[in-house]
Amino acid sequence: MRGRLALLVLVLALPLGAGYGLYRLAVSDRPTVVHVQALGQAELEQGRRIYRQFFPAWPTREPVRRIRLTARDLDLGLNYLLERSRQGYARTRVSGDELRLDVSLRLDRVLRGRYLNLSLGFAPAGEGGTGLQLTRLRLGALPVPARLARPLLAGVLASSPAAEHLPLLERLLREVQLEPGEVHLTLAWDPDSVRAAIDVAGRQLAGATPQQLAAYRQHLQGLAARRPPPDFGTVMGELFSLARQRSAQGGAAAENRALLIALAEVANGLRLGLPGAQALHLRGLDLAGRGDYVQHFTLSAALSAIAGEGLADRAGLYKEVRDTHGGSGFSFSDLAADRAGARFGVRATASEADARAVQARLAGSRDTALYMPQIGDLPEFLPAAVFEGRYGGVGGEGYRRVLEVIERRIAALPLHRPE
Repeated sequence: MRGRLALLVLVLALPLGAGYGLYRLAVSDRPTVVHVQALGQAELEQGRRIYRQFFPAWPTREPVRRIRLTARDLDLGLNYLLERSRQGYARTRVSGDELRLDVSLRLDRVLRGRYLNLSLGFAPAGEGGTGLQLTRLRLGALPVPARLARPLLAGVLASSPAAEHLPLLERLLREVQLEPGEVHLTLAWDPDSVRAAIDVAGRQLAGATPQQLAAYRQHLQGLAARRPPPDFGTVMGELFSLARQRSAQGGAAAENRALLIALAEVANGLRLGLPGAQALHLRGLDLAGRGDYVQHFTLSAALSAIAGEGLADRAGLYKEVRDTHGGSGFSFSDLAADRAGARFGVRATASEADARAVQARLAGSRDTALYMPQIGDLPEFLPAAVFEGRYGGVGGEGYRRVLEVIERRIAALPLHRPE
């Protein structure tokens, strides 16, 4: 009897022991990538500029963008994204036939003080391919067989900071070329990519938890029940007061992101399509004298907080170009409201310091002039022929001159001026 019991215990213990052994090989209490911990604010700002090459603030007439990146550029761009979410560090190396990526991801949500260290190899896709294909994967000291590497990597990426960007990047990417120390990318924006990107962004919480969203949705329900209804400045002031209170112990950027998502849901009729949203209408909201500017501003702010400033800009431009064909016509004032919202979303969520500065400036304030420029004098309702003839269309000389005016006005806003 004792012999049988011992055998049973051994049979049950073998899988547990194997699982524990695999865990010890894959997970560590030390990151393998540590040199980037010394990156300062200047390097992270350079990383932000590199990231913005993929999603430019000024959409142009040319749908194709060609980008040249060094290994150092890739390091800075990746670590900018990782720093925003505080989820780890990355290091890249590029040869003529392989891009090697080493990443250390924090596992604090499930295993405090532990890291998942990944080493990956990529090569340009073969005949008929457009991007990079995974050639090898190692989790810590554990090499992963080729047939398991891709689905396993997909699972890891789904919970990483890259999750919100990869679906869009996959649609945009047309060609990848590797040279020693450099990567050459060809990206193509088109209306289908913009629509798909907005749809993807609308399903991402981007670090905002359902509990955080619920807090702002509940507060907005209370505001909707008030008589008389509050104006937009009051709504913003109260929401940022709540965000400041809720993030007293940290997490200001995530609170601001949840705030902007909930506000965009209310202003745009659940267009973001996130779970748990409820139909709610705040009557009488206007910004710069018009109710539709509230929709433009809040949707762009939420999109930039979720998926980056470039997507918000592209979404606004796509809508305006579409309106030149059977819609209300191209509107530079609408585009300015989009641009102001996109800049606001980035400012409110770019870092903990930025998030706290925005909270301190807006909490209890009713002054919309802090973040919304004067735009009523900008050209609007332009049919396609007028827009093309007078401004040269998207990217034309006249178009760029008006955008320069918009950019100067936004840069001069108190919220965006250096303190």
